[in-house]
Amino acid sequence: MVPSATVRVGIDTHAAEGDPSGNGTYIRGLTRALARLDDDVAYVFYALDPGHEFYAQFRGHPRVVVRRLWPRHALARIPLALAVASRRDRLDALHVQYVGPPRHQGALVVTIHDLAFLRIPASFSRLQSIRLRWQVRANARRAAAVITDSEHSKRDIRDAYGLAESRIAAIPLAADAPLAPAPDATARETVRRKFGITHRYVLSVGRLNARKNLLGLLRAFERVRPGLAEPAQLVLAGPRDFRADALDRAITASPCANDVLRVGAVSREDLPGLLSGAAVFAYPSLFEGFGLPPLEAMACGVPVICSNTTSLPEVVGDAALTFDPLRTDEIGAALRHVLTDGAVAADLIARGRARAARFSWRTTAELTLQAYRRAIRSAHSRA
Repeated sequence: MVPSATVRVGIDTHAAEGDPSGNGTYIRGLTRALARLDDDVAYVFYALDPGHEFYAQFRGHPRVVVRRLWPRHALARIPLALAVASRRDRLDALHVQYVGPPRHQGALVVTIHDLAFLRIPASFSRLQSIRLRWQVRANARRAAAVITDSEHSKRDIRDAYGLAESRIAAIPLAADAPLAPAPDATARETVRRKFGITHRYVLSVGRLNARKNLLGLLRAFERVRPGLAEPAQLVLAGPRDFRADALDRAITASPCANDVLRVGAVSREDLPGLLSGAAVFAYPSLFEGFGLPPLEAMACGVPVICSNTTSLPEVVGDAALTFDPLRTDEIGAALRHVLTDGAVAADLIARGRARAARFSWRTTAELTLQAYRRAIRSAHSRA
Protein backbone atom coordinates (compact mmCIF):
# COMPACT_ATOMS: atom_id res chain seq x y z
CA MET A 1 0.00 0.00 0.00
CA VAL A 2 1.23 3.51 -0.84
CA PRO A 3 1.61 5.64 2.31
CA SER A 4 -0.92 8.41 2.75
CA ALA A 5 0.50 11.78 1.70
CA THR A 6 -0.47 14.99 0.00
CA VAL A 7 1.49 14.11 -3.16
CA ARG A 8 2.29 10.70 -4.66
CA VAL A 9 5.21 10.33 -7.05
CA GLY A 10 6.25 7.18 -8.87
CA ILE A 11 9.83 6.80 -10.10
CA ASP A 12 11.14 4.18 -12.52
CA THR A 13 14.23 3.09 -10.55
CA HIS A 14 15.32 -0.03 -12.44
CA ALA A 15 18.61 1.66 -13.48
CA ALA A 16 19.61 1.75 -9.79
CA GLU A 17 20.02 -2.03 -9.86
CA GLY A 18 23.61 -2.13 -11.03
CA ASP A 19 23.60 0.03 -14.16
CA PRO A 20 27.21 1.35 -14.27
CA SER A 21 26.30 4.29 -16.52
CA GLY A 22 25.27 7.79 -15.55
CA ASN A 23 21.61 6.72 -15.62
CA GLY A 24 22.23 4.37 -12.71
CA THR A 25 24.33 6.86 -10.75
CA TYR A 26 21.64 9.50 -11.23
CA ILE A 27 18.72 7.46 -9.99
CA ARG A 28 20.67 6.09 -7.01
CA GLY A 29 21.78 9.53 -5.88
CA LEU A 30 18.41 11.15 -6.50
CA THR A 31 16.22 8.58 -4.73
CA ARG A 32 18.47 8.43 -1.67
CA ALA A 33 18.32 12.21 -1.33
CA LEU A 34 14.57 12.45 -1.99
CA ALA A 35 13.89 9.90 0.74
CA ARG A 36 15.86 12.04 3.23
CA LEU A 37 13.89 15.21 2.58
CA ASP A 38 11.32 16.17 5.19
CA ASP A 39 8.27 16.74 3.00
CA ASP A 40 4.75 15.51 2.33
CA VAL A 41 5.55 13.36 -0.71
CA ALA A 42 5.10 9.58 -0.81
CA TYR A 43 7.22 7.69 -3.33
CA VAL A 44 6.68 4.47 -5.24
CA PHE A 45 9.93 3.08 -6.66
CA TYR A 46 9.25 0.78 -9.61
CA ALA A 47 11.89 -1.96 -9.66
CA LEU A 48 12.81 -5.00 -11.68
CA ASP A 49 14.07 -6.71 -8.53
CA PRO A 50 12.72 -5.31 -5.24
CA GLY A 51 15.10 -7.66 -3.41
CA HIS A 52 18.15 -5.92 -4.88
CA GLU A 53 20.53 -4.66 -2.20
CA PHE A 54 20.00 -1.05 -3.27
CA TYR A 55 16.42 -1.07 -1.92
CA ALA A 56 17.39 -2.37 1.54
CA GLN A 57 17.97 1.20 2.74
CA PHE A 58 14.30 2.06 2.11
CA ARG A 59 12.77 -0.82 4.07
CA GLY A 60 10.58 0.58 6.80
CA HIS A 61 10.70 4.08 5.34
CA PRO A 62 7.32 5.70 6.12
CA ARG A 63 6.97 7.35 2.70
CA VAL A 64 8.60 4.84 0.31
CA VAL A 65 7.19 1.70 -1.27
CA VAL A 66 9.16 -0.48 -3.69
CA ARG A 67 7.08 -2.30 -6.31
CA ARG A 68 8.11 -4.97 -8.79
CA LEU A 69 7.32 -4.32 -12.44
CA TRP A 70 6.91 -7.31 -14.75
CA PRO A 71 7.79 -8.27 -17.43
CA ARG A 72 11.43 -7.20 -17.38
CA HIS A 73 11.67 -6.35 -21.07
CA ALA A 74 11.28 -2.62 -21.64
CA LEU A 75 9.02 -3.03 -24.68
CA ALA A 76 6.29 -4.42 -22.43
CA ARG A 77 7.28 -3.04 -19.04
CA ILE A 78 7.23 0.66 -19.96
CA PRO A 79 4.06 1.03 -22.06
CA LEU A 80 2.00 -1.59 -20.20
CA ALA A 81 3.18 -2.46 -16.69
CA LEU A 82 4.25 1.06 -15.76
CA ALA A 83 1.02 2.51 -17.12
CA VAL A 84 -1.11 0.07 -15.09
CA ALA A 85 0.96 0.68 -11.96
CA SER A 86 0.57 4.46 -12.22
CA ARG A 87 -3.22 4.09 -12.12
CA ARG A 88 -3.24 1.47 -9.40
CA ASP A 89 -1.05 3.70 -7.21
CA ARG A 90 -3.06 6.85 -8.04
CA LEU A 91 0.05 8.88 -8.85
CA ASP A 92 0.20 12.64 -9.05
CA ALA A 93 3.45 12.45 -11.03
CA LEU A 94 5.42 9.74 -12.81
CA HIS A 95 9.18 10.26 -13.25
CA VAL A 96 11.13 8.35 -15.92
CA GLN A 97 14.44 8.67 -17.73
CA TYR A 98 14.06 9.37 -21.45
CA VAL A 99 10.99 7.18 -22.10
CA GLY A 100 7.70 6.64 -20.25
CA PRO A 101 4.38 4.99 -21.07
CA PRO A 102 2.18 6.79 -23.62
CA ARG A 103 -0.79 6.55 -21.24
CA HIS A 104 -0.49 6.84 -17.48
CA GLN A 105 -1.91 8.54 -14.42
CA GLY A 106 -0.17 11.61 -13.12
CA ALA A 107 1.92 14.36 -14.67
CA LEU A 108 4.79 12.92 -16.71
CA VAL A 109 8.27 14.12 -15.68
CA VAL A 110 11.04 13.04 -18.04
CA THR A 111 14.76 13.29 -17.35
CA ILE A 112 16.74 13.66 -20.57
CA HIS A 113 20.41 13.76 -19.66
CA ASP A 114 21.61 14.70 -23.14
CA LEU A 115 20.87 14.45 -26.86
CA ALA A 116 24.03 12.59 -27.86
CA PHE A 117 21.93 10.26 -30.02
CA LEU A 118 21.02 13.32 -32.11
CA ARG A 119 24.35 15.13 -32.03
CA ILE A 120 26.78 12.18 -32.34
CA PRO A 121 24.65 9.39 -33.86
CA ALA A 122 27.74 7.42 -34.93
CA SER A 123 28.33 6.54 -31.28
CA PHE A 124 25.06 4.57 -31.19
CA SER A 125 23.84 1.57 -33.15
CA ARG A 126 21.55 2.55 -36.00
CA LEU A 127 18.54 0.87 -34.38
CA GLN A 128 19.15 2.51 -31.01
CA SER A 129 19.63 5.92 -32.61
CA ILE A 130 16.38 5.66 -34.59
CA ARG A 131 14.43 4.44 -31.55
CA LEU A 132 15.72 7.22 -29.31
CA ARG A 133 15.09 9.93 -31.91
CA TRP A 134 11.44 8.93 -32.14
CA GLN A 135 10.71 8.05 -28.49
CA VAL A 136 12.55 10.87 -26.73
CA ARG A 137 11.03 13.55 -28.93
CA ALA A 138 7.52 12.18 -28.27
CA ASN A 139 8.10 11.96 -24.52
CA ALA A 140 9.65 15.43 -24.28
CA ARG A 141 6.75 17.06 -26.07
CA ARG A 142 4.02 15.50 -23.93
CA ALA A 143 5.85 15.76 -20.60
CA ALA A 144 4.55 18.24 -18.06
CA ALA A 145 8.19 18.85 -17.12
CA VAL A 146 11.56 17.91 -18.56
CA ILE A 147 14.58 17.65 -16.26
CA THR A 148 18.12 17.79 -17.58
CA ASP A 149 21.55 18.12 -15.99
CA SER A 150 22.99 21.36 -17.34
CA GLU A 151 22.20 24.66 -18.98
CA HIS A 152 23.88 23.37 -22.13
CA SER A 153 21.46 20.43 -22.32
CA LYS A 154 18.53 22.69 -21.50
CA ARG A 155 19.33 24.88 -24.52
CA ASP A 156 19.91 21.83 -26.69
CA ILE A 157 16.56 20.25 -25.74
CA ARG A 158 14.76 23.56 -26.18
CA ASP A 159 16.17 24.02 -29.67
CA ALA A 160 15.76 20.41 -30.78
CA TYR A 161 12.16 19.95 -29.64
CA GLY A 162 10.78 23.49 -29.62
CA LEU A 163 9.89 23.42 -25.92
CA ALA A 164 9.30 26.49 -23.81
CA GLU A 165 12.17 27.09 -21.40
CA SER A 166 9.69 27.14 -18.51
CA ARG A 167 9.04 23.44 -19.10
CA ILE A 168 12.71 22.48 -18.79
CA ALA A 169 14.59 22.43 -15.48
CA ALA A 170 18.40 22.31 -15.48
CA ILE A 171 19.28 20.47 -12.28
CA PRO A 172 22.96 19.60 -11.69
CA LEU A 173 24.12 16.28 -10.30
CA ALA A 174 26.73 15.57 -7.62
CA ALA A 175 29.45 13.15 -6.62
CA ASP A 176 28.42 10.40 -4.21
CA ALA A 177 29.20 11.07 -0.56
CA PRO A 178 31.57 8.03 -0.25
CA LEU A 179 33.77 9.52 -2.99
CA ALA A 180 36.54 11.27 -1.09
CA PRO A 181 40.33 10.94 -1.03
CA ALA A 182 41.14 7.43 0.22
CA PRO A 183 43.04 8.12 3.47
CA ASP A 184 44.44 4.59 3.68
CA ALA A 185 47.49 4.02 1.45
CA THR A 186 46.98 0.29 1.91
CA ALA A 187 43.52 0.52 0.34
CA ARG A 188 44.93 2.37 -2.66
CA GLU A 189 47.70 -0.20 -3.03
CA THR A 190 45.16 -3.03 -2.85
CA VAL A 191 43.26 -1.51 -5.76
CA ARG A 192 46.49 -1.03 -7.72
CA ARG A 193 47.41 -4.68 -7.28
CA LYS A 194 43.91 -5.83 -8.18
CA PHE A 195 44.07 -4.05 -11.54
CA GLY A 196 47.74 -4.69 -12.28
CA ILE A 197 48.83 -1.06 -11.95
CA THR A 198 52.58 -0.83 -11.34
CA HIS A 199 53.43 2.86 -11.93
CA ARG A 200 51.81 6.26 -11.50
CA TYR A 201 48.86 6.45 -13.84
CA VAL A 202 46.59 8.60 -15.96
CA LEU A 203 42.99 7.52 -15.36
CA SER A 204 39.84 7.86 -17.43
CA VAL A 205 36.47 6.49 -16.29
CA GLY A 206 33.43 6.01 -18.51
CA ARG A 207 31.89 3.73 -21.08
CA LEU A 208 34.26 2.66 -23.84
CA ASN A 209 32.21 4.50 -26.43
CA ALA A 210 33.45 6.51 -29.39
CA ARG A 211 32.04 9.77 -28.04
CA LYS A 212 34.28 9.50 -24.97
CA ASN A 213 37.18 10.11 -27.38
CA LEU A 214 39.51 7.58 -25.78
CA LEU A 215 41.33 7.21 -29.09
CA GLY A 216 42.26 10.88 -28.77
CA LEU A 217 43.49 10.29 -25.23
CA LEU A 218 45.54 7.29 -26.38
CA ARG A 219 47.21 9.35 -29.12
CA ALA A 220 47.99 12.11 -26.63
CA PHE A 221 49.46 9.58 -24.18
CA GLU A 222 51.65 8.21 -26.99
CA ARG A 223 53.01 11.73 -27.51
CA VAL A 224 53.72 12.37 -23.85
CA ARG A 225 54.85 9.01 -22.45
CA PRO A 226 58.32 8.80 -24.12
CA GLY A 227 59.37 12.20 -22.76
CA LEU A 228 58.49 11.53 -19.12
CA ALA A 229 61.34 11.01 -16.66
CA GLU A 230 59.16 8.74 -14.54
CA PRO A 231 57.18 5.80 -16.01
CA ALA A 232 53.43 6.22 -16.39
CA GLN A 233 50.47 4.06 -17.38
CA LEU A 234 47.13 4.88 -18.97
CA VAL A 235 44.24 3.17 -17.16
CA LEU A 236 40.85 3.02 -18.90
CA ALA A 237 37.99 2.03 -16.58
CA GLY A 238 34.46 1.39 -17.80
CA PRO A 239 32.22 -1.17 -19.47
CA ARG A 240 32.54 -1.93 -23.16
CA ASP A 241 30.14 -0.09 -25.43
CA PHE A 242 29.29 0.42 -29.08
CA ARG A 243 32.38 0.20 -31.34
CA ALA A 244 34.79 -0.51 -28.50
CA ASP A 245 36.57 -2.87 -30.92
CA ALA A 246 38.12 0.15 -32.69
CA LEU A 247 39.76 1.14 -29.40
CA ASP A 248 40.96 -2.45 -28.90
CA ARG A 249 42.72 -2.42 -32.26
CA ALA A 250 44.32 0.96 -31.62
CA ILE A 251 45.68 -0.14 -28.24
CA THR A 252 47.05 -3.38 -29.66
CA ALA A 253 48.88 -1.46 -32.39
CA SER A 254 50.07 1.33 -30.07
CA PRO A 255 53.78 1.76 -29.31
CA CYS A 256 52.64 2.25 -25.70
CA ALA A 257 50.47 -0.90 -25.63
CA ASN A 258 52.32 -2.32 -22.62
CA ASP A 259 51.52 0.82 -20.63
CA VAL A 260 47.76 0.81 -21.33
CA LEU A 261 45.38 -1.08 -19.03
CA ARG A 262 41.68 -1.70 -19.61
CA VAL A 263 40.20 -2.68 -16.26
CA GLY A 264 36.49 -2.88 -17.20
CA ALA A 265 33.63 -1.64 -15.06
CA VAL A 266 34.80 -0.69 -11.57
CA SER A 267 32.67 -1.34 -8.48
CA ARG A 268 31.59 1.54 -6.25
CA GLU A 269 33.76 -0.04 -3.54
CA ASP A 270 36.93 0.10 -5.67
CA LEU A 271 36.27 3.44 -7.35
CA PRO A 272 37.42 5.77 -4.50
CA GLY A 273 40.75 3.97 -4.24
CA LEU A 274 41.27 3.88 -8.00
CA LEU A 275 40.45 7.59 -8.34
CA SER A 276 42.48 8.66 -5.32
CA GLY A 277 45.61 6.92 -6.57
CA ALA A 278 45.65 8.56 -10.02
CA ALA A 279 48.28 11.14 -10.94
CA VAL A 280 45.78 12.84 -13.25
CA PHE A 281 42.20 12.22 -14.37
CA ALA A 282 41.60 12.76 -18.10
CA TYR A 283 38.16 13.20 -19.66
CA PRO A 284 38.41 14.04 -23.38
CA SER A 285 34.72 13.47 -24.16
CA LEU A 286 33.22 14.98 -27.30
CA PHE A 287 29.72 15.40 -25.87
CA GLU A 288 28.26 15.36 -22.35
CA GLY A 289 24.97 16.29 -20.75
CA PHE A 290 26.78 16.82 -17.44
CA GLY A 291 29.98 14.84 -16.90
CA LEU A 292 29.98 13.17 -13.49
CA PRO A 293 33.39 11.44 -13.70
CA PRO A 294 35.44 14.68 -13.56
CA LEU A 295 33.42 15.83 -10.55
CA GLU A 296 33.94 12.46 -8.86
CA ALA A 297 37.67 12.69 -9.51
CA MET A 298 37.76 16.19 -8.01
CA ALA A 299 35.96 14.92 -4.91
CA CYS A 300 38.71 12.31 -4.55
CA GLY A 301 41.48 14.89 -4.70
CA VAL A 302 42.74 14.18 -8.22
CA PRO A 303 43.90 16.87 -10.68
CA VAL A 304 41.54 16.91 -13.67
CA ILE A 305 42.00 17.71 -17.34
CA CYS A 306 38.95 17.63 -19.60
CA SER A 307 37.27 18.85 -22.76
CA ASN A 308 36.14 22.45 -23.07
CA THR A 309 32.93 21.48 -24.89
CA THR A 310 29.19 21.07 -24.21
CA SER A 311 28.36 20.91 -20.49
CA LEU A 312 31.82 20.25 -19.09
CA PRO A 313 32.84 23.90 -18.50
CA GLU A 314 29.71 24.26 -16.31
CA VAL A 315 30.84 21.32 -14.19
CA VAL A 316 34.56 21.96 -13.76
CA GLY A 317 34.59 25.77 -13.73
CA ASP A 318 38.17 26.97 -13.21
CA ALA A 319 39.15 23.78 -11.34
CA ALA A 320 40.49 21.82 -14.35
CA LEU A 321 42.80 22.28 -17.29
CA THR A 322 40.62 22.22 -20.38
CA PHE A 323 41.36 21.53 -24.03
CA ASP A 324 39.78 21.12 -27.44
CA PRO A 325 39.05 17.35 -27.55
CA LEU A 326 39.69 17.30 -31.30
CA ARG A 327 43.25 18.56 -30.80
CA THR A 328 45.54 15.74 -29.72
CA ASP A 329 48.35 18.23 -29.15
CA GLU A 330 46.19 20.14 -26.64
CA ILE A 331 45.28 16.96 -24.75
CA GLY A 332 48.95 16.02 -24.66
CA ALA A 333 50.02 19.46 -23.45
CA ALA A 334 47.52 19.32 -20.57
CA LEU A 335 48.69 15.81 -19.63
CA ARG A 336 52.35 16.84 -19.68
CA HIS A 337 51.65 19.99 -17.68
CA VAL A 338 50.06 18.11 -14.77
CA LEU A 339 52.45 15.14 -14.84
CA THR A 340 55.59 17.32 -14.80
CA ASP A 341 54.58 20.28 -12.62
CA GLY A 342 53.77 19.45 -9.02
CA ALA A 343 52.60 22.99 -8.25
CA VAL A 344 50.03 22.86 -11.05
CA ALA A 345 48.79 19.47 -9.86
CA ALA A 346 48.49 20.68 -6.25
CA ASP A 347 46.57 23.78 -7.32
CA LEU A 348 44.13 21.70 -9.39
CA ILE A 349 43.60 19.33 -6.47
CA ALA A 350 42.69 22.19 -4.12
CA ARG A 351 40.45 23.88 -6.68
CA GLY A 352 38.81 20.59 -7.58
CA ARG A 353 37.87 19.63 -4.03
CA ALA A 354 36.35 23.07 -3.47
CA ARG A 355 34.45 22.80 -6.76
CA ALA A 356 33.06 19.34 -6.01
CA ALA A 357 31.84 20.53 -2.62
CA ARG A 358 29.53 23.02 -4.35
CA PHE A 359 27.37 20.18 -5.73
CA SER A 360 25.15 17.98 -3.56
CA TRP A 361 22.47 15.35 -4.10
CA ARG A 362 20.33 17.13 -1.52
CA THR A 363 20.21 20.19 -3.78
CA THR A 364 19.45 17.93 -6.75
CA ALA A 365 16.57 16.38 -4.80
CA GLU A 366 15.16 19.72 -3.62
CA LEU A 367 15.15 21.13 -7.16
CA THR A 368 13.65 17.90 -8.52
CA LEU A 369 10.86 18.07 -5.94
CA GLN A 370 10.12 21.62 -7.09
CA ALA A 371 9.93 20.30 -10.67
CA TYR A 372 7.44 17.63 -9.56
CA ARG A 373 5.21 20.25 -7.96
CA ARG A 374 5.34 22.50 -11.03
CA ALA A 375 4.52 19.56 -13.28
CA ILE A 376 1.52 18.58 -11.15
CA ARG A 377 0.20 22.16 -11.14
CA SER A 378 0.69 22.36 -14.89
CA ALA A 379 -1.15 19.08 -15.48
CA HIS A 380 -4.02 20.18 -13.25
CA SER A 381 -4.33 23.52 -15.05
CA ARG A 382 -4.43 21.80 -18.45
CA ALA A 383 -7.05 19.35 -17.17
